[in-house]
Amino acid sequence: MIYAERPSPPALAGVVTRFWCLEATPIRQFEKILPMPLTHVIVNLSAPYAIFDRRGTGRIVPDVFVSGMQSEYLVIESPDPIRHIGFELSPTGLGALVPGAPRTAAGQVLDAGQLIPGLAGLAVVVRDLTDPEAALDAIESYLEALVLHPVEAAVTAAVETLATHTERPIGEIAQRLGVSHRGLIASFSHATGMTPKRFAQLVRFHHLIDAVHARAGEPGWAELAVGAGYYDQPHVIRQFRRFSGWTPTEYYRLVAEHGPDAARFVPLDQVPTQASA
Repeated sequence: MIYAERPSPPALAGVVTRFWCLEATPIRQFEKILPMPLTHVIVNLSAPYAIFDRRGTGRIVPDVFVSGMQSEYLVIESPDPIRHIGFELSPTGLGALVPGAPRTAAGQVLDAGQLIPGLAGLAVVVRDLTDPEAALDAIESYLEALVLHPVEAAVTAAVETLATHTERPIGEIAQRLGVSHRGLIASFSHATGMTPKRFAQLVRFHHLIDAVHARAGEPGWAELAVGAGYYDQPHVIRQFRRFSGWTPTEYYRLVAEHGPDAARFVPLDQVPTQASA
């Protein structure tokens, strides 16, 4: 496997969280990607990816694609070998690049070349580069040259609050920021593509996943649930099923053999349908 990663440069702080370049052999033919409170943009340098709906029907993904803020898991078939370059955007990052795009991309996997200006041309350049660091340099320079659009201060503050205090009521956050409850929900949804409530649920879900993989052995779900902000075990199970399609125990059994690297990208032997997800 070849993997290179770098953090966002200061000029893109708050917009891009990281860049990476990957060349690897898939662990399994298929992969379930758990929903994350982030947006990902991929320049695929291999054979096409395929994405599958809940009925198991697949479609080919464009070579340059954006996966917007997702509130449900995705199932993909990766090419062999996997070879791509990508960058990860903060919850408000896509909107800073293209205002209005977060709502368009929410819950979708779209042609990024049609959504983000100039990206299709950059992809042509990157495909001719053999050095991973040179390819990352090219993408970083491209993004630094784009005009960044301001994000409402109240939205930025709400994202930061919910990232660490998922239980904080939205109305309370709005009052502290001096904006209306309804207005904050509307602004937040426009800037991220997701309501603040759903964003908080996703962040809490990932806090739990991080806690599961931070300790050795079978998790103590009740203790971990309280630490992640869930009020009881049925609450955990409902949220886990919503975001992963599995119970916590089923998830742990599937991921345990592959380790923490599979925590959010779970290898599968077959495409799950709605009945078997």
